[in-house]
Amino acid sequence: MATENIKTASEVIADFLDTQAKDESLDADTVASINTLWEEDDLSKVKLLRKLEEARKAAITADLASGGEPGDD
Repeated sequence: MATENIKTASEVIADFLDTQAKDESLDADTVASINTLWEEDDLSKVKLLRKLEEARKAAITADLASGGEPGDD
């Protein structure tokens, strides 16, 4: 039957996150944060936005600690 080849929403998201985790052009901490939320069955819009903001702040702090200027990308 054709429906046997249709992935569930959970399978699609898991495959997507696995692909993102392998993409070296993406920030590893950000991808890890999203994966953690997904694995803990805690991925919601609000929690995702919070995790992304935390990852952004950590990246800025690390950049400043290494001598970067605010706003340098």
